[in-house]
Amino acid sequence: MPQLPLHRSLFQAGHRLTLVGRESTARHAPSELYRQVKTVPDRRSHMTGTITPLQPIDEEAEVRVVGDHFAGGAARQSNAAIDELLGDADLVVCDELDFGAMAAAQKRAIPTIVVSVIASGALVRPERVASALAKLAESVGLAQAIRPHGEIFVVPFHPLMRDPTFPTPPNVLWMQPDSPPLAESDGTVLATLGTEFNTESGTLFPRILDALSELDSPARVAVGRDLDPRRFGPQPDHVRVEQYIHFDDALPRASVVLHHGGSGMLVQSLLAGVPQIIFPMGADQPFNASMTKRLGIGLVLDAATATPTAILEAVRRLRTDAATRDRVSHLRRSMLDLPNSEEVVAQIQRTIV
Repeated sequence: MPQLPLHRSLFQAGHRLTLVGRESTARHAPSELYRQVKTVPDRRSHMTGTITPLQPIDEEAEVRVVGDHFAGGAARQSNAAIDELLGDADLVVCDELDFGAMAAAQKRAIPTIVVSVIASGALVRPERVASALAKLAESVGLAQAIRPHGEIFVVPFHPLMRDPTFPTPPNVLWMQPDSPPLAESDGTVLATLGTEFNTESGTLFPRILDALSELDSPARVAVGRDLDPRRFGPQPDHVRVEQYIHFDDALPRASVVLHHGGSGMLVQSLLAGVPQIIFPMGADQPFNASMTKRLGIGLVLDAATATPTAILEAVRRLRTDAATRDRVSHLRRSMLDLPNSEEVVAQIQRTIV
């Protein structure tokens, strides 16, 4: 959760926090930080036997989704969920896709801290959501235009990661993300396709498993809480298929991680010092894949066409690629040189609280 360092430092500074979010998010949030937790059900909470075919990547369609969905129906739902909780609030912290929370806070003249969740910065484009935000403002009775970057825009990524075509706004504060301690690698290869695209991944899981079966080292594959690992059949002794992996513990010991390219997993892998192989499928993933290639911190394979042989060759290449590992280590150190959350909260308090 990119906001967590900020929550922790706000709590330590004496603020009383209320958390509003999905059940899966609240499940991993430290309960001692919050005086109240209000959750909404996860979009998918039951096991499914269906993995749909992969769809072609359409970056333009992904950008449209931000206006059509996140600034549309999702924003109205979020606005209704948070509005009743703002009676005594003096600050709202939300992510950059939570336009409903921004509107609710702005209507009550409550300062808003917007936290970036898109590592490349290329998905949320103010000019592309302006029309949808105008409709949202009208629907909730807000006379002014919704400010998509709030009073302060906090970015828990390194400036080098941001697509230069989409620079940050003037009110940006860069923030050091949470980082696990480094550990000696045990050679394990990790793989995940996240919690949204895991069931939209076609035959990618079987192809990854076929590749990992040829390795001479341990491999763990997380398929998500809504898929039964048994559907993928028996695996060699060195390959484990699981619903869930605690990546904070597993990543620092990994040699390579294969994943879908979501911002969260991308940054977790970087902070663990691990090179990565990305299979972009949608959302922010194609933009993060471009950034991964630009910075030389991993490899990108086509999710639809990558063969087990190509996947295996990519894993073997990264395990011995000292130059890529050095670039990962350098970017990790640079991220940890950013202002920490205590410094960011101090700046917030000097500015708006």
